[in-house]
Amino acid sequence: MPFHKRIFTLICLATSCSALYAQEKKTDTATVLRLPVPEPPNRKYIGDYHRDLTLRVFGARRYYSYGLHDKGFAYNPKYFPNTPFNIGAGFNYRVLGLNIGFNLPLINDTKEHGKTRFLDLQTHFYGRKLTMDVLFQHYRGFYMPEYNFLKDGTAQDPVYIRPDIRFTNLGFSAQYLLNGKKFSIRAAFLQNETQLRSAGSPIIGGGVNLTRIAADSSIIPGNPSQDNYFDNLHFNRSSILSSQVHAGYGYTIVLPLHLFITAAVTAGIGVNFSSLNGPGERTQGIGTDAFSTARLGMGYNSRRYFAGIQYYGTLLSSSAPLIYTRQEFGAGNFRISFARRFTLKKNLIGIY
Repeated sequence: MPFHKRIFTLICLATSCSALYAQEKKTDTATVLRLPVPEPPNRKYIGDYHRDLTLRVFGARRYYSYGLHDKGFAYNPKYFPNTPFNIGAGFNYRVLGLNIGFNLPLINDTKEHGKTRFLDLQTHFYGRKLTMDVLFQHYRGFYMPEYNFLKDGTAQDPVYIRPDIRFTNLGFSAQYLLNGKKFSIRAAFLQNETQLRSAGSPIIGGGVNLTRIAADSSIIPGNPSQDNYFDNLHFNRSSILSSQVHAGYGYTIVLPLHLFITAAVTAGIGVNFSSLNGPGERTQGIGTDAFSTARLGMGYNSRRYFAGIQYYGTLLSSSAPLIYTRQEFGAGNFRISFARRFTLKKNLIGIY
């Protein structure tokens, strides 16, 4: 099967590292690489099993949306890629981790919503107090289910397919847990810890994104049902450089029988520089951002076994360089995971 028809996602999940350098410790027989020892958790609140080998299988679906919003208009177009459901497997051991997922063509239909070709690489670092997300996303091929935006939209043709729309995003965000010694975000998302008692933590952070959208023709569909939408600017390219700061709170409720519910939500504001470009037309300017993230998880987490669902989502609303207009970007990842931890008698690698 050609590469562009399958999803190949590498998610490198580092568990914790207190510095970006390594040290060498000499022994009588060999030189062993040692990383600085991470800060330990409060053992009354968190069970730490990062020295175990954690193996998992999962099923996941990624979500993405690109929308336009012009104040005062009843209908606003929103595009979606036709992203597949994929299955995969992964592991975590000490500071190392890897997940690999693949598309299943037999259960993913491309007839109704068209084909989407994409490369989606994400790295999520879950430290004791610091979490970081690094994203590179490239999608080609979108559809719009809201046919009412078009004057000639009919119930017999409910989906507007745009195979020419291309989206590229490079993003980085970081969040700091003020009470990371008692509240574990890794328990729900890495499965190498357990939350023993209910606890929470304030969260502060920030991020930066560079986003580009391009198409062969106007991104706003021709023959719209509303005149003067986006000042009738028929742009086919858009670029946005944005930065945000955000704050929020995370909490895990520990229930009987090793059940748990975790939620970590942040919201914030930022600034952006954006441009809209079309044949013979160009407008650009500085605007504002509204940004939010959500991490949700629930399931069963005992000493050896994990079964649960996780969701990670972001929403960025950026003002466009036209009065009362915005561009909106949403992304998310929904996953069902099953994991098993194995205690090893011997260290497999010479690092902490």
